[in-house]
Amino acid sequence: MKKKRISITDIANALHVTPSTVSRALNGGGKVSEKKRLEIISLAKELGYRPNPIAKSLLENRTHTIGLIIPEFTHHFYSCLLAGIESVTSQAGYQLLICTSNEHQMQEIKSTHTLLDARVDGMLATISKMNDKFEHLQEVMDSGTPLVLVDRFTEEIDTPYVVSDDFNGAFSAVDYLCQTGCKNLLHIKGPENLSTTFNRFMGYKEALRKHKIELKEELILESGGKDLVEKIRFCMTNFQVDGAFAYSDYLAFEIYKVASELKIPIPEKLSVIGYADEPISSFIHPTLSTVNQQPFEMGAIGAIYLLNKINNPDIGLEVKSLETKLVIRQSCLNHRLQVL
Repeated sequence: MKKKRISITDIANALHVTPSTVSRALNGGGKVSEKKRLEIISLAKELGYRPNPIAKSLLENRTHTIGLIIPEFTHHFYSCLLAGIESVTSQAGYQLLICTSNEHQMQEIKSTHTLLDARVDGMLATISKMNDKFEHLQEVMDSGTPLVLVDRFTEEIDTPYVVSDDFNGAFSAVDYLCQTGCKNLLHIKGPENLSTTFNRFMGYKEALRKHKIELKEELILESGGKDLVEKIRFCMTNFQVDGAFAYSDYLAFEIYKVASELKIPIPEKLSVIGYADEPISSFIHPTLSTVNQQPFEMGAIGAIYLLNKINNPDIGLEVKSLETKLVIRQSCLNHRLQVL
C-alpha cells in the first residue's frame, strides 16, 4: 500500500496547533515560541515530513528549476557542458529540466514551450544547427524568463551568452599547420547556420593570410550531405593536400579514413587538426591534434550568468568568449605533446 505523504495539517493536528503555526515554525517565521518551534521540528523529522515543492513555488513565485536545451548527450563536449552547469545550479538549490533538440529547429521550439509551461525560473540553450529563425527564443525573453545562450549564439536576440573564442581557436590550429610547412590546407566547415562555423572559417582564412598562402576554394568542403567522403577523396587525390583542419574531431576522423584508404601516412604526408577535444582524439591512431574549448567552464559561467539574471533582472548584458587551447598530438609534424 502506498504510504501517505505527511502534510503540515497532519503535524498541526497531532500537536493541536494551526497549520499556519506549523508553517511558520518550519520556515523560520515569527510568533512561535522556541519550545513549540522545536517540538514541531522534532515531530516533522520523526514523521518524515517533506515540504511540498509545488506549494512552495506558488508561495515564492519560483519553481527553483532551470531549463536546459542542448542538441544531444552523445558528444563528450555536451556532457562536460552539462557538468559545468550542474556544478553551479545544484549548489544554488536549483534542479535542471533537460531537453534535447537533436539539432532540429522544430524540436528546439517544442522544448522551449515545454520548459515555459513548466514555469522554469530561467533557461539555458545551445542553438540547434538547423535553426535559422529565433522567434521562439525571443518569446522566452518576452515572457520574462531569463535566457542565456551557451556554445552558439545569434546577434538577432539581445541576451547573455558564453562561447569559446572560435576565431582564435581555428587561427591557432591553422597557424600551427602553416608553421610546420603545410601549403595545401583542406578545411571541412561545420553546419551552415552556426556562429561557430563562421568564426572557425574566418580563423582558417586569417591564418592563411598571415602566411601568404592562397585561399583555394576547391579545398573548402561543406560537411553536410552524404558525399563528403567522396569530396575528401577527390581533394586528397588531386590537390596534394598536406594539411587539414576540420570543424570537429568527428569530421577529422573522416579525413583519417580516407587517408588510410589512399595509403597517405599521418603525419608524415598529411597533418590533421580537429576541434573540441573529444575522447576519440586520444583513442585513434595516430592520436589527433585538436582544440579544447573548455566546455565545463563554459557551462559553469553560463549558469552563473543565468542566476545573476534571475536574481537581478536589471543586470547589464553579460557575455564571455573563453580562450581555447590547442592540443598538439601525433597527427601533426613536430608532435611533442603540448598545449598552446
